[in-house]
Amino acid sequence: MRSLETQQTSLRLDYRRVRIDRLRAPAARLSGTVTAALLSLAVLVPFSWVVSTALKSRRDLAFNPLGLPSEWLWQNFSNAWTQGHFSQFFLNSVLVAIPTVTLVLVLSTLAAYAFSQMKFRGKNLFFVLFLVGLMIPLSILIIPLYYELLSLGLLNTHWALILPQVAQTIPFGILLLRSFMDDFPHEILDAAEIDGCTTLDLLWRIVIPISTPALTSLLIFTFMWNWNHFLTAVIFIQKESLRTLPVGLMYFQQRYISDIPLMMAGALITVVPVVLIYAIFQRQFIKGMTAGALK
Repeated sequence: MRSLETQQTSLRLDYRRVRIDRLRAPAARLSGTVTAALLSLAVLVPFSWVVSTALKSRRDLAFNPLGLPSEWLWQNFSNAWTQGHFSQFFLNSVLVAIPTVTLVLVLSTLAAYAFSQMKFRGKNLFFVLFLVGLMIPLSILIIPLYYELLSLGLLNTHWALILPQVAQTIPFGILLLRSFMDDFPHEILDAAEIDGCTTLDLLWRIVIPISTPALTSLLIFTFMWNWNHFLTAVIFIQKESLRTLPVGLMYFQQRYISDIPLMMAGALITVVPVVLIYAIFQRQFIKGMTAGALK
């Protein structure tokens, strides 16, 4: 009898727990939806104001700073593009971003594979030494970097921006990719080695395709940091013809500080490439950032 009563009591408790969980689930979803909506508004409202301001005239902005434009002036973008020489600055940013992203992806993949799948003496020590790079801010290295680049004759060249960015981003890339590669199923790699795959074949045919989400995340992070980087660009580049978009935007704002719509148009020209890159790769980016948590 006691055992029967005990079973009935446990069944009642389990039933109550299930009912409580069912009641809590909609509340949790609702709170998550409300939080996401508030965070989205915190981002979209300022961005919408920038877009609206970029399409106004100076008079319209003075009399209606928060409303929609009474006349949509799309020519503000073309004026900013030509008057601010953004075509040259845009090209310089592309010429810096593409080699930087490529080098970071290649070098980080090779190093992460070695640290994750290969065995050699001092592996953990070397990995820790790479991680030290994450703790050293670039700002304290600016002076020695300046004299190093000066001695190498690289000042006022694109390499003065590419090499420091690659060196600064590789530790993060190794950490991100190694944590992803540590979860690889070893059976697949062992089977490929038995079939005669070399190390390069493993990388090209197995490791890189499986690591596409993590590589996409690294691509977006590297592109975003490089595209928006300002400190090295303003110190190591003195020629106007070699300036990147952030530095060009600074001088553009100083020149047209009273023309706020034109300044906002220039700011949007600088921001749009990062938004487009994220919009194109967002699914792979989310997969790469959540892969470790799901596993």
